[in-house]
Amino acid sequence: MSVIIQLSELSFVSEDGMKVLDDVHLRVDRGDLVFLVGPAAAGKSVLIGLLGTQIESQQGQILVYGRNIARLSRKKAFDLRRQIGLLPQGFVALQKTLMENVTFKLRCLGDFREQAEEKALAALDQVGLTSKLAHMASELDPFDRVRLGIALSISNEPLLLLLDDPLVGLSLKEQEQVYSLLAQLNRRGFTILATTRDSIPNADFSARIVELVDGRVEEKS
Repeated sequence: MSVIIQLSELSFVSEDGMKVLDDVHLRVDRGDLVFLVGPAAAGKSVLIGLLGTQIESQQGQILVYGRNIARLSRKKAFDLRRQIGLLPQGFVALQKTLMENVTFKLRCLGDFREQAEEKALAALDQVGLTSKLAHMASELDPFDRVRLGIALSISNEPLLLLLDDPLVGLSLKEQEQVYSLLAQLNRRGFTILATTRDSIPNADFSARIVELVDGRVEEKS
């Protein structure tokens, strides 16, 4: 089984001198579904930002697809980001329809219109939004907004998905539906690392639970 993410002795200090991450060690293998659980301001978003190359690393080693992020050129870092599906916290869609949101991203990545539309339809179908293709993103409720964000993150068919706190503002039932959707995507071949401040309910899917507390990670059995 190949390693997708390997973090070793990873530490990060904020601009005001607060240690956000402290000697973090974490491995994510191809095919894993991992939930990183921790309270607000625990450093989950920083960790996702480091993995997605939006935040510059300070100390320790970050390997994604076997490449050391700290040593990547700007171009290679951009190429790496194209292989990662990222859903940031507080995701805001474009003022377009659902279909236009996804095709716009794919066209920006270089797909021709027909190819972009085909991929967009497939992504929206996987998250259960084909009945709302022509709806404006601004009209979506919080649950459908999360599903649109996930559709965007999988639309270019990356191997790795990084989802930052996608459950905020959702009801317990909606959270469980998101868990179920992520489990389905994982079974279809996506490796997933998702952060959440909420506890993970008992469910009929296999997932690793990792807690982030006081800057350190601890694997839960």
